[in-house]
Amino acid sequence: MISCSDREEDIPTLEVGQDFTDSNVRIISIDTFAVELSTFKFDSINTSSSSRLLLGQYQDELFGTIRASNYFELGTFDYNLPDDAELDSIALILGYDRYFYGDTTRVAQINVHVLTDEVKPEDDVFYNTSVLPFESIPTVTRNYLPEPFDEDSLHISMPITFGQNLFDMIREGDINDDEELRRNFKGFTLQPGDADESSILGFSKNQENTYLRFFYTIPGEFGDDEETFDLLINLGGIDPKSFNNIRSNVTGTFLESLVDQEINLLSRDSENKSYIQAGIGYATRIRFPSIRKIHDIPGTGTILSANLQIKPPPETFNDLLPIRDSLFVDIADQNNDLVDRLFNGQGSVFAIINEENIEFNEVIYEIPVGFYLEQELEEAPIIDNALVLFSQNFNQTLDRIVLEGESSTDFRARLILTYAIYDEE
Repeated sequence: MISCSDREEDIPTLEVGQDFTDSNVRIISIDTFAVELSTFKFDSINTSSSSRLLLGQYQDELFGTIRASNYFELGTFDYNLPDDAELDSIALILGYDRYFYGDTTRVAQINVHVLTDEVKPEDDVFYNTSVLPFESIPTVTRNYLPEPFDEDSLHISMPITFGQNLFDMIREGDINDDEELRRNFKGFTLQPGDADESSILGFSKNQENTYLRFFYTIPGEFGDDEETFDLLINLGGIDPKSFNNIRSNVTGTFLESLVDQEINLLSRDSENKSYIQAGIGYATRIRFPSIRKIHDIPGTGTILSANLQIKPPPETFNDLLPIRDSLFVDIADQNNDLVDRLFNGQGSVFAIINEENIEFNEVIYEIPVGFYLEQELEEAPIIDNALVLFSQNFNQTLDRIVLEGESSTDFRARLILTYAIYDEE
């Protein structure tokens, strides 16, 4: 164990108890405790609670082929149409919510399929692994250039033959509520093109932004009056009525072995890297296997501070594949089930990029883990807990992050610990 130390007289201020300060105090800084990074994959993620629809596909050299599709039911608050209404056209309007991941300069494809089963979950929620059956032939296919910032929505013209019967049934009173609509029309799934190499886009679920619009006219004495009738994504009720299916093909990559949530891929077995990817479910697991050796230091001591530093390799992120400036930090048990958020005396703890390092063109995440380590040292019997890093909005984005492991030659993940020793023999 390597450390450096300062005697009490060299310390300007030490805010600890009176008995402590009256002792002969020695402060040591240690950065040689082992840090073990690994990657695991959550079996499933709840995506029916997401506030957006995800759609698209792109190729990632590290994470394979990433594909996102969505499923949703439609409804409305008022099923009244004038008796003399005449349908002119139909369009599916998808409002951009400004989220994207990947290359939006490439043309993408959207396939609109009609569902053949109700959007009804078996166990109260839908997951990123959930699917529903749908008609194999799409109602409409369109190639488009994603413009999440230059346009407010994507307009998809629907064939009149798709909605004429539906429109007539609403007008004639055969469909008066969501249940009657559901019996005649289950909803849509939006699927990307099989050959797409573009981006993942976010579309709003908000009823003001995304809807199926029927354009119709009412004959009048001085010409026809143009009106619209909208079916909206059903956000009401107890059961969720929309979700995202998100999957990846990782054949031939390090991640291929992660077929169960309890499997941990050590960073030393994946080129000294660990991985995070929202939507799909990859997260980084962190352990401090040698921390109990701190008891081998002679004398009575306490941890004053402990700072974990981890660096994402600069070649793994850019403007098209950005990283977050902060990450969630949770505590997981030996099965990688999350049991709590990491807290300290000031509240929730996050992994935050050190702004001072950015000035030197270095991006480094720092995590204060002193409170957590103190708790770990007091545990009896020893429990195989670990810290877990994952990105915010984990269930509705595809953000991915690569982190240097503890044996990286570029920048090893390291724990910098300040330890105070008193009553030293």
